[in-house]
Amino acid sequence: MNLSIKRISLLSLLGISLFAACKKQEYESIEELDAASIEAYIQANNLSVQPLGNTGMYYQILEEGKGNDIDYTGQYALVYTVRSLDGVYSVTDTFATASRYFDYLGYFLGASPQGSAIASNPNYQGQIEKEEGLKMAIRTMLKKTDGQIRVLIPSRLLSYGRNGNTDLGIPPNASMDYVIRVIDSASMPAYEDLSIRKQMETAGLDTSDYERTESGIYYNIKKQGEGDSISIDSISTFVYSAKLLNGATVDESDSTNYTLKNLVKSWQEIIPKIKKGGQVHFFTPSSSAYGLAGGSVPFSSMEFDVTVKDN
Repeated sequence: MNLSIKRISLLSLLGISLFAACKKQEYESIEELDAASIEAYIQANNLSVQPLGNTGMYYQILEEGKGNDIDYTGQYALVYTVRSLDGVYSVTDTFATASRYFDYLGYFLGASPQGSAIASNPNYQGQIEKEEGLKMAIRTMLKKTDGQIRVLIPSRLLSYGRNGNTDLGIPPNASMDYVIRVIDSASMPAYEDLSIRKQMETAGLDTSDYERTESGIYYNIKKQGEGDSISIDSISTFVYSAKLLNGATVDESDSTNYTLKNLVKSWQEIIPKIKKGGQVHFFTPSSSAYGLAGGSVPFSSMEFDVTVKDN
């Protein structure tokens, strides 16, 4: 009788062990999930990427950097697109805030929050200090500015990680495909000039109707006006709209008083070319607008349409 009990106990233990083994085999770690999704994406899209050591990342140099050496302590202008490997999340508008970064490379995480704004926040200190992720791929693989790199990055190395980000629509365990361009400061004028001209063409505007200033502003005087001349110290009433190059309106008014000398450089340069009652349409690079750090969007060229009321 005792022998039977022992046999039953042994059989029970064996069954429990087999069940546990089966359960263990069904479980996949985050590393395994990331690796499987990235491998499937590479195969499905026939990508020519290389593994970046043992990081779980893959990279492809799309355009060799021709500018200066990239360093974590340098401030760089980055333009990037990103999509989750399952296609659920995608940001391709390179004129939007979510696709632009100007700050220290060492604070670049590939998604908000990032940059100097969180550098002293203890909640993000550990993440910023890690030698991993997109910033590492850019520094060690792209190496120089004025180049472009693709990085497939596992979800565990991203700021939203395993849980995703419901506010942004990023699903859990979402590995990402980034394409990142690093623009050298010396190349910024040419980059913005090309961006402006492309947008003018997209909008169906005839570039021959626009004059170009030495500072890179394209302007078209729609109406000269017949009122008083406008000086830098003038207080005038303006009707205006301000747009990003993707057409998104960031500011507008149908009646606002400003002293011209308190406004951005492009207004100070262009508005005196008309008189009260006049109207002018112009595109300006960020150097004559809100600078590399930007207002709502880093290093953003702007489109303005301005009428000066003749009060």
